[in-house]
Amino acid sequence: MAIIVKSAIKIDKGFDTWAAMVKSQDERLGSMGVKFLFAGTEKNDPTQLHAIMMFPSMEVLQAFGADEELTEIRRQGGAVIETGVMTPISEDYFTNYPDAFIKH
Repeated sequence: MAIIVKSAIKIDKGFDTWAAMVKSQDERLGSMGVKFLFAGTEKNDPTQLHAIMMFPSMEVLQAFGADEELTEIRRQGGAVIETGVMTPISEDYFTNYPDAFIKH
């Protein structure tokens, strides 16, 4: 069963730098089965990033957090790792109601 996680973290190099870092890790994240369902910064605080992510299992979520190389790549992409909070969501949820909104 997939695990949906709400995350919040400070970024110090801007959203574009952070997003480029994530996209540079497509192969690694894909091989782990990690997907971003949403990522964006607060309107009044562009240093506060929020994301909704999907992990295929709790083990993959833990492996993501423990991956030292990926952690350093995230740090280089502007993520202030020490500020990160990852909150697993219960199995009671729905998505894209009433329909999806996507901006690329």
